[in-house]
Amino acid sequence: MSGGTIGLAVAAAVCVALGSALQHQAAVAAGGGRNGFPLLWRLLRSRRWMAGLAAAGAGTALHAAALSGGSVVVVEAVMVANVAVALPARALLDGVRPAAGLVLAAVALSGGVALFAAAARPGAGQPGPVPSAAGVVIAAGVVIAGLCSAAAARARSGQAAGFALGLAAGILYGLDGGVLKAVVHALRHGLVAEAAGWPLWALAALGAWAFVLHQRAYTRAPLQASLPVLSVAGPLAGMAFGALAFGEIPAHEPLAVLGEVAGMSVIIVSVTLLGRLSAAPGRHRRGWVRGAAVAPQAAPRPPADPSVASL
Repeated sequence: MSGGTIGLAVAAAVCVALGSALQHQAAVAAGGGRNGFPLLWRLLRSRRWMAGLAAAGAGTALHAAALSGGSVVVVEAVMVANVAVALPARALLDGVRPAAGLVLAAVALSGGVALFAAAARPGAGQPGPVPSAAGVVIAAGVVIAGLCSAAAARARSGQAAGFALGLAAGILYGLDGGVLKAVVHALRHGLVAEAAGWPLWALAALGAWAFVLHQRAYTRAPLQASLPVLSVAGPLAGMAFGALAFGEIPAHEPLAVLGEVAGMSVIIVSVTLLGRLSAAPGRHRRGWVRGAAVAPQAAPRPPADPSVASL
């Protein structure tokens, strides 16, 4: 993969991260017990949510451009870096200064992504997916996502529901990334009929379901409950799709496997730390509370509810 392709994937991750932070803040403000179409209708009237949607749309376009010239395995791994931007950005939107540990964990995550991408070096595979293999991977992902969605509906705590919904949305987003590569490949080669077949329908269905679950996760729990697991599950699902449907097998020499395992371990630990550190109470910048400007006070008092100073 070229440096330009990696750059596109990084840019996509940043756009997706900013979109996640903006949409989460808007969804929290608009939630109020709403769900389904009432929630969506209110979100559509939120400028902040629409700005997040625009950022996410730009991220999707950059993601497609990266997939057109790179492997699903590496591009999806690079997309994990979005959590390194999203959680600090979400804190800043609430007027909370990210802790030094949060920044260090974000840097460690970026290093883990770089190590994994450098070690994986997947083979070129085949230009188009094997429909039967793609169908098996998609079916398995849909079943798991359905079980997670059902578990979220029965969950007694918002944290558990957010985790389950984030896992389901992440799996569906990962599969959607693999299908997106199939659509881009078909369109690049003038195979409009092929692109308009099962890949396009799968892209629309998986993307819509993932989007709905993602927004539900925003309203059920803080961002750190859903985003870390979503950010890891997505690339793992995309890697499975790339390996089985496109034949993009990561390098399997002993040294390469060691690098892949080490990189993925750093990614998982860093994402976990980011979630925990983001959940810890932060310190508001003077003159800002929950992202809204207020008049500075001579002796501001700490909020009575610790959750006001956290995500």
